[in-house]
Amino acid sequence: MRKKQLIIITITTLLFMSFISVVAFAKIKADSAPDFVLKSTSGKNVRLSELKGRIVMLNFWATWCGPCAEEIPHLNELHESLDPYDFELLGINLDEDQSKAIHLANKLEVNFPVLFDTEKDVSKSFDIKAMPTTIIIDRAGKIRHVNRGFKKGYIEKYHRQIQALRKEG
Repeated sequence: MRKKQLIIITITTLLFMSFISVVAFAKIKADSAPDFVLKSTSGKNVRLSELKGRIVMLNFWATWCGPCAEEIPHLNELHESLDPYDFELLGINLDEDQSKAIHLANKLEVNFPVLFDTEKDVSKSFDIKAMPTTIIIDRAGKIRHVNRGFKKGYIEKYHRQIQALRKEG
C-alpha cells in the first residue's frame, strides 16, 4: 500500500512540475522582447526597439561553443536567402574577450551583424541557459519562438517559423 502511495505522489509531482515548466516557457514566448542596446563589430550601437516592424532573429553564441560555430555558416545562408526589408538576423556574442569573437566571425565569414554582450545583461534578460539559443521576434516585438541548441534541420525549422510570421502580415 505504501509503495502505491509513493508511486502516485511521484507521478502527481512530475505532472505538476511538467505543467509549471510548460506554463513558464509559454510565458517567455508570449512576452515582449526586452529592449537592449549593444555595440556591434562595426562600432555602431544597435537598439532592438528600432527594428520593430521587422522580424528579428537573435542568435546567442560564444567562441567556446562547438555547435555555435557549426551553426554560423548555416545562419549565413539563411541570412542571404531572406529579404532584408522585413528581416534582421543579429548574432549576440557572450565572450568576455571581443577579439576572440571578431576572429571567429572573420574566419567563418559572418555576413550578419555581431553584437557584444560581454556583461551578459542581455542574455540574462532573455533567460539564455544554453548555447546556441535562437530567438525569433515578430513585427510587434513579441517573442514567438525560442530554439535551444543546434541540430541538423534547425535552419529549415527557422525558415518555416520566419515564413509563418511573414504570412501574418
